[in-house]
Amino acid sequence: MIPLKEEIHEIRCGTLDYFGPGAIEKLPFILKKFRSTGLSKAAVITGRNAYRKSGAWDRILPVLEEEKIEFIHYDGIRPNPTVEQVDDAVRTVKPLKPEFVMAIGGGSVLDSSKLVALLLLHPSLKARDIFINREAPGSSLPLVAVNLTHGTGSEVDRYAVATVPDERKKVGASSDAMYPRYAIDDPELMLSLPPDEVLHTSLDAFNHLIEAATSTLSSPYTRMIAREGVKVIHKYLLRAIESPDETEPRYYLLYASILGGIAIDCSVVHLTHPLEHVLSALRPGLSHGLGLCLLLPAVIRTIYPHVPEVLSEILKPVVPGLEGRPEEAEDVADAIREWMDELGIRPGLRHAGFSEDDIPEIMKTFLLAQGYRGSVSLAPLPVDDGIIEKIYRDSL
Repeated sequence: MIPLKEEIHEIRCGTLDYFGPGAIEKLPFILKKFRSTGLSKAAVITGRNAYRKSGAWDRILPVLEEEKIEFIHYDGIRPNPTVEQVDDAVRTVKPLKPEFVMAIGGGSVLDSSKLVALLLLHPSLKARDIFINREAPGSSLPLVAVNLTHGTGSEVDRYAVATVPDERKKVGASSDAMYPRYAIDDPELMLSLPPDEVLHTSLDAFNHLIEAATSTLSSPYTRMIAREGVKVIHKYLLRAIESPDETEPRYYLLYASILGGIAIDCSVVHLTHPLEHVLSALRPGLSHGLGLCLLLPAVIRTIYPHVPEVLSEILKPVVPGLEGRPEEAEDVADAIREWMDELGIRPGLRHAGFSEDDIPEIMKTFLLAQGYRGSVSLAPLPVDDGIIEKIYRDSL
């Protein structure tokens, strides 16, 4: 495991990511690079509170002023963002004619900012064109992603997700144009995360690792990443919750989150994420990370018999003694549920407001929004209505 050092690492993937305590100090260098190429107008995209509460704004605003960056600020992005929020952000910042975009926030802000950077360069398009009409422009404005959570990995991947409320769909989109030009992953900016967000975002990364390692696009590389990331999350997550002022556990959880973002960038997700997107489209107040956790035991039970050797290696830190036998599936699912219960997650979709009566609507929404296209088709087993409905019912 990499040592915690007071230094800033460069992680080069689709993005140039500065990772480590004090990584925010790289912002002047980034802005000077932009200024040297004539870029001096920025659209700054945030949520309502985290950009201030984290201390990020106190570090960023003086740099914007010192580097003489003219900017316009939009703070209307909310969890589970909608296409309307993205379009509103574009309308708000467009009068400045921004030359680059700066995102300061977690996954919702980062995803939305990728779309803002894309749409500002393609003014004939709206956000729903990206998600419903599947438009995929090949260029966007440069994006600087200042990440404030250790879960989504959005700062190092080419994906974005948004909800289309009138169609009750939460949909993903991808394009090489959506890689941030630069990312900043500074664990010191994450010490103010509430305990629930520490838990839910970290387990979002956990799900990224599991799905990427077991999709039909997985490789020895993504399986290696998953082994490392799961080991780190299991070791440091409880400590981060119990010792919220410690930088070290945040550093390692952030490291695991970056690994999760890189893993899905290579091998995509398959079942847990698209099934959860249906739930948070129907209940926008549901935390994405929590929804994933409530589904994961049932997903593990479903897929384990088809990839037992892979999952037994990855999950050994959580479930010691696995031998990679298909018949271990039930015990592994129970152990995952017990682990999450120990972390403070009450198992069952019933606690998120769902019941047996909601299953027909959930299935209808799934088939309209997801069906068996896209990432669902990458599951390690053939998937049909019966399997999907059983996962939802078993998760109640």
